[in-house]
Amino acid sequence: MNKKLLSTIVAAASVIASAPSSAATVFENDTSNLSVIGRVKVQINNNDVDDKHRLSGIARLGVEGSTKVNDYVSVFGHVLYEMAAQEVVDNDERFKIYDGWVGFDFNDFGKLQFGHFEDAFYKVSEVTDVFIDLGTTGSTYQGLTDNDYGGRKDGVAMYELDYNGLKFAASYQFRDTSKFVNYGVGVTGGYEFEIGENPLGILVGYGHTEGLRTAPDAGLNPDGLYYGEDKNEWGISLYFGEMGAPGIYAAAMYNWGKLDKTYKTNGVEAVLSYTTPGTAWNFTLGYAYLHNANKRETEALFGSDRSTVKNTWTGNITYNLTSNFQIFTEAEFHAKNVFLNETENLFEIGLIYNF
Repeated sequence: MNKKLLSTIVAAASVIASAPSSAATVFENDTSNLSVIGRVKVQINNNDVDDKHRLSGIARLGVEGSTKVNDYVSVFGHVLYEMAAQEVVDNDERFKIYDGWVGFDFNDFGKLQFGHFEDAFYKVSEVTDVFIDLGTTGSTYQGLTDNDYGGRKDGVAMYELDYNGLKFAASYQFRDTSKFVNYGVGVTGGYEFEIGENPLGILVGYGHTEGLRTAPDAGLNPDGLYYGEDKNEWGISLYFGEMGAPGIYAAAMYNWGKLDKTYKTNGVEAVLSYTTPGTAWNFTLGYAYLHNANKRETEALFGSDRSTVKNTWTGNITYNLTSNFQIFTEAEFHAKNVFLNETENLFEIGLIYNF
């Protein structure tokens, strides 16, 4: 083996083993850097439909880096894969990309990136999406029957600007035939003020996804997912403080969504969090409510009124044993499932190691 390559591998391994931060720096100089990133999480929960109270685990591993081109432009890349530690029903889900992108950083003039990640509209609901596993995930954004139009998407291009309090993001999703998406657009804008040492921000966003109507199974499939249908969403959110920093963090969001002619939803989410001095403990409480205004369609689909899609309280307690090791517990009470029309309380406790 090449001695130079061997010494690089040994140095990288020693850095990974000793680094206390959330990224292990493999290489760094005045113009470039490369880091290994990842996490290992195990938890016991009662929300597995096949095996109650099972100890399960998820691992993520990836790399990220950047290189300075000149005083005005840098290029960067990031890829993170997720691996399930236990057997799953679909083996294709055991190892998959979690997020990945490449792009250009123009310093004060924003950045442009391409790849697999959340679109610009997600910025509105990101301020309330603070729980580890359970809880709020964006009312109509993810909550419209949990269809695959939300979350991380393939083939996204996004421009983002964060300058002197001004926040702006615009994205375009290219055709994704695996999810029957023709194209998607998203835009979010807002402003962040300073109140003492704490930020106070407001965000407004819009998202549109056009489905491939030629999809052979467009509409509701047996998995409860909508394919080939159009989706429109508006959202507004407010936040105060910084999640995870000592002190209080509070955020609230309202959004409205329409999925074809079946779901016309409006929802609210709110979170209140407190982190102790020194950031050893964090306590978070959240509430989410999602309502479908098209009562006739829900009665036609399900044979009864399922207009309340979601109505949940979520709590989290996290103890940071070190800067990269966490012990946490989460609980979700009175979860409403639009398909099962039943109430279920969820609970989990787990450990996380970040590197």
